[in-house]
Amino acid sequence: MQSLRVLMEIDGNQSKYSVTNLYCNWILHKELDRGKNPSEIIEEIAYSFQKFSSKNDLIKKINNAISLKKLVTELKEILWTNVSDKVKVSRMDYEDYWIKFIQILLSQLLFRPIKLKTNSINLNDFQFTIYGLQIVTEKDHYNIELLSKELEEKNKRFIIDIALFREYKNTTPNNI
Repeated sequence: MQSLRVLMEIDGNQSKYSVTNLYCNWILHKELDRGKNPSEIIEEIAYSFQKFSSKNDLIKKINNAISLKKLVTELKEILWTNVSDKVKVSRMDYEDYWIKFIQILLSQLLFRPIKLKTNSINLNDFQFTIYGLQIVTEKDHYNIELLSKELEEKNKRFIIDIALFREYKNTTPNNI
């Protein structure tokens, strides 16, 4: 991820590959609170609480906010564009490879929060605000924990499963 970040800097592609840039920055810092993308993720999660139809819909919207699927798409494009050995790149282009990659990435992001630089976001119909998120492990898979002062004061946590979906006709979630 460090090499990808340098490559994007050299090519001036940080905005073209904004999700990859976010994850490259996130993995290199113990806490991320600067830049446009961290606050956009938290704002998108907050918006999810206003427009969800079921628990599964909320989980899906929050998973979409962290953009793991888009990260993989961007990484594939970066590799295809920048690695001259297309055979080597094509050998990496299968679902299990990318699921394993995401698992390794998430293990490196454990307890490295993304936080808002300013105030928390109020979730209108709920009794708490959120000021960030972090990756945690619960029950042997990776999850998103929403960070909230109100929940912390009550010694409570709001944890959402991270779900990756395979690209097959009969798609079933693969909780990581």
